[in-house]
Amino acid sequence: MHSVELIEAGDAELVVAALAGNTQAFDVLVNRYRRAMLTVAQQIVRNPTDAEDVVQDALLRAFESLPQLSDLNRFGAWLHSITRNRALRYYRNMGRYQPQEDMEPYLNRASDTSAEDPANVVEAESIQQSVRDAIKDLQTDYQVVLELYYWAEMPQKRMAEFLSLPLTTVKWRLRKAKEQLKTILERRGFGEDI
Repeated sequence: MHSVELIEAGDAELVVAALAGNTQAFDVLVNRYRRAMLTVAQQIVRNPTDAEDVVQDALLRAFESLPQLSDLNRFGAWLHSITRNRALRYYRNMGRYQPQEDMEPYLNRASDTSAEDPANVVEAESIQQSVRDAIKDLQTDYQVVLELYYWAEMPQKRMAEFLSLPLTTVKWRLRKAKEQLKTILERRGFGEDI
């Protein structure tokens, strides 16, 4: 398979290619799921550095266990399970469990604000903090779908596979999360600003 074919291939095809020795196929799978894995890990371990360690460990376990994957079409759900289990193991071994309380690693992605007007930077940071605070008030299920959809940029169908949920449930949770987030922000005085 060529690079373009790999990127357009489904998970099952990539798993087969990886099992046949094509390491680029596994790299495509890693790129496809890495952000989602970080989201899952950070829900449990909170610290971004620790979450990275968990994801690396989960990816190593997944690569080593790939021959044992029985349903190639459920790769995303399988990877979610491995990531969650590795994060929980980290929690038990290190005693660092703290539920995700903010979206700092996601909302403050690299952007050059040095050339911007300081007043605009302060206003943007204030809005970001308000959104982070509002997201903390949502149920965990709603937080996860928002993070996967907006920050991990995961399509809804892939989210459903990754979370082992029906697509309709993911769509419903995403819609409810947006509604609740909007309501919370409006109650806090943010209307059209956000």
